[in-house]
Amino acid sequence: MAAIKELTRLMNNTLLNENENCDIYINKAQVNITNKRDDLAILNYTKELTIQKRQLPEDHPNIARTLFSMGHCYVTLKQYEQGEKLMQEALQIRRKSLPGNHHDFALTYSSLGSLYKIIMKSELALEYFLKVREIHLASGEPDLPDLLITERGIRMLQASDYRVSSPSLK
Repeated sequence: MAAIKELTRLMNNTLLNENENCDIYINKAQVNITNKRDDLAILNYTKELTIQKRQLPEDHPNIARTLFSMGHCYVTLKQYEQGEKLMQEALQIRRKSLPGNHHDFALTYSSLGSLYKIIMKSELALEYFLKVREIHLASGEPDLPDLLITERGIRMLQASDYRVSSPSLK
């Protein structure tokens, strides 16, 4: 809580340019997430996004990162539809601005896969987890823990799909 007060003091008592304000909102959002206050983090990300949209092209990766982070906050708050919308918007921006095998794609696909798993859209979840695996393997040096988590998610989804579709297991 002291960190948020210090950041607020800096914003109120120091002349900052808008870019520095943006950094402060990012930091405040991260502190709020750490303190399990995703609702307040969303407010900070909203202010950050407003500044970014004035300063950056609409398909800038930083805008995608902010939308993605906001989406995560909404998912944490169990507002899945809004979280999905923001993560999908971030994904569209990333498709325009980043190479297809960029790590941010794996992160976005993994988060969307997890979201779809939570809301019982297993086919979509599997589709996104398979994309994550493809990116990790194409990188030449996959992040082993991430790849293992992805593989486990794929196996679980495939096993649950098999149980649902197999008449002998119903």
